[in-house]
Amino acid sequence: MSLITTGSPSIDKVLGGGIRTGLITNILSDSREARFSLCYSLCVNAARLNSTSTVIFGDTQGIFRPEKILSYLRNDQDSNSILHQIRRLRILSTNVQMILVNYALQLHPVLIIIDNFTYLFLNEKKKKLSVQFSLRKHLHDLAVSAINNDVAVVITNTISSKKENKGTEDIFEKKVISFNELLNKTITNLTHVVLELKTVKADESRFSATSLKPISSEKTFFMVKPDGLYDC
Repeated sequence: MSLITTGSPSIDKVLGGGIRTGLITNILSDSREARFSLCYSLCVNAARLNSTSTVIFGDTQGIFRPEKILSYLRNDQDSNSILHQIRRLRILSTNVQMILVNYALQLHPVLIIIDNFTYLFLNEKKKKLSVQFSLRKHLHDLAVSAINNDVAVVITNTISSKKENKGTEDIFEKKVISFNELLNKTITNLTHVVLELKTVKADESRFSATSLKPISSEKTFFMVKPDGLYDC
């Protein structure tokens, strides 16, 4: 089992040293900037950790940007070789996502990231029970692959909730009915580590990080800058 630094010493401390191989780490965030920045930083540091391994970035929304990777390299003399180690795989359907790990393992990765893990499951027209079953099987396959191949698997999910009025007479009372929230709980129960990132000051790109699994009372703060993560 190896450790991959996030690029933030304080987040590493919250995680007990960093992202661990052989485990699934679930990153929950209310900010695309926070989760993407952490993933870019992980890609660079994982590639540095092992020059003979690859890093797989599963892109469910088509928003991966290689130029961001270059900015995170900070003029590293091995920037070209590190960039070539990082493979972006565009995921267009849940069926493709569920077989991603089998293809990815052929590339001998040290890290597999699947960004916005539930996005395609929530947007394809499938019954709720079918979605739950598919997600459970997918997470089981990922866990087995992570353990057997000593690969770090990182998945990200958004924190969001939809609300509706209970009635016209109590317009200020809202009822949370978010399906996203239900899926996050399902995924949290089936992953080994859960890290929550929350926006503190959006205009300053400042965020907090807390470990929800294992539970920790310790909270840390970090900022996102063009060339990486910085502790506050």
